[in-house]
Amino acid sequence: MADGFNVGAIGPKRIEVNPSMAKPKAPGVEGATSFKDTLSEAVGEVQRLQSEADSTVKKLVSGEIKDITDAMVAVEKADIAFQSMTAVRNKIVAAYEEIMRMQV
Repeated sequence: MADGFNVGAIGPKRIEVNPSMAKPKAPGVEGATSFKDTLSEAVGEVQRLQSEADSTVKKLVSGEIKDITDAMVAVEKADIAFQSMTAVRNKIVAAYEEIMRMQV
């Protein structure tokens, strides 16, 4: 391990899946979240990452932090989150357009 670098977090991560999380819950069931709530949480997380990246860059410019990698990581996290949210939005719009083309 080099001085100041922790490379243990790089690489594939093992994710444990709880089977109860994969089961869809019916509306009105306790603990069920709506699509709107899930989407709102995702947008909130993207906004949080954007503001975190902004504050990290400001700290870098002002000299509070000296390591540019912290700023780069924060900016990349925000960028990836924004690109993911844009892809989800595009899928939602495409699904809506497909539904609108359906004949009843």
